[in-house]
Amino acid sequence: MCYKMNTSVFLLFLAASGQTLRSDSTILTPAAIPAYQAYQAYIKASKQALDEFHTEAVTFPVQQNGDSLDVFIRKGFLAVRPDALGTVIICHGYTHSKHEAFFFKMLFSHFNVLAFDFRGHGELIEKGQYSTIGRDEVYDVRGAVQFVQSLPACQGKPMIGFGFSMGAVSLLQAEATFGNLFDMLILDSPFDSSSDCMARNFEKMLTYTLFGKQHQLPGKALMMKILYNEKMRPLVKKFFHWASGMDPYKVPTKFVPVIPITNAAKITIPTFFISCEQDKSVQVNSVQRLYESVSSPFKRLWITQGVKHCGSCLSQPEKYAYKVNKFINSVLNKDFKVPAKIRDDRVTVQAVPALG
Repeated sequence: MCYKMNTSVFLLFLAASGQTLRSDSTILTPAAIPAYQAYQAYIKASKQALDEFHTEAVTFPVQQNGDSLDVFIRKGFLAVRPDALGTVIICHGYTHSKHEAFFFKMLFSHFNVLAFDFRGHGELIEKGQYSTIGRDEVYDVRGAVQFVQSLPACQGKPMIGFGFSMGAVSLLQAEATFGNLFDMLILDSPFDSSSDCMARNFEKMLTYTLFGKQHQLPGKALMMKILYNEKMRPLVKKFFHWASGMDPYKVPTKFVPVIPITNAAKITIPTFFISCEQDKSVQVNSVQRLYESVSSPFKRLWITQGVKHCGSCLSQPEKYAYKVNKFINSVLNKDFKVPAKIRDDRVTVQAVPALG
């Protein structure tokens, strides 16, 4: 079983939004009728899949860290669909939970979906459990994959990793560390280096404009020096909150170096990166460095005009859904001719005035 939703179908859907189309309508040209019929078939199959899935709360163990075989128990939500094409594991961002992540099951109407709480997030936060914003979370990702692989409904089917920010970093790190976890990755707003990302954010925070010229307050070197100092954690939390806009007071956090750019070359599966122009936490060039570093035989980078961190899906939900599913479909059908491609929505084409 496969599904098709090509560009002509999507554009036709947007152009005809709010109108009732018929095959004999003057809105449709003869050439557009097959695309419209394909779109109708896709919508029918999607609605059926959305109506028929079974959802349940699940728990599974994850290794605490690389130095211990002790485990944490994590909670999640699982949606199982009849005749699923594969399974998508959705990984939430820092300070979020399985609840926000599970909402995105609507993007994957033909797939089983698992969303779960990372350590330090959501439910079952034990004493001594900390978020490391992508380092130890690799064990959560591996535990989620092992759990899914144990389910009869998911066995023998493609495994897709889809994550935001910390979740995206954790997926990349897990695949690079353990290998053979996923068949493809969709990574929305992953940072390339926690140190470099914070350095850029500190620099931006300390920069001000006076009489038309930019100046920088001192303090960046000190902030970077204490960033991973455990004794300075209360002060680091304040700096982190000011610079990144993320709230470390919501979850127990241990600040450690997380440098996925050093592992990116180990990624040899199809990978789709997404970044947005106005992201103040993870800048576009951070995501682009990861894109350029992975060794994937088929990789894509989509730079959107989103207005906040991980904001692409909010600013263009229909296009986001289309792009994500187009990538998945291309990988499943091995239907890709260009190995690497960047789509930059920030680039606009100016009309050329007529001569004379």
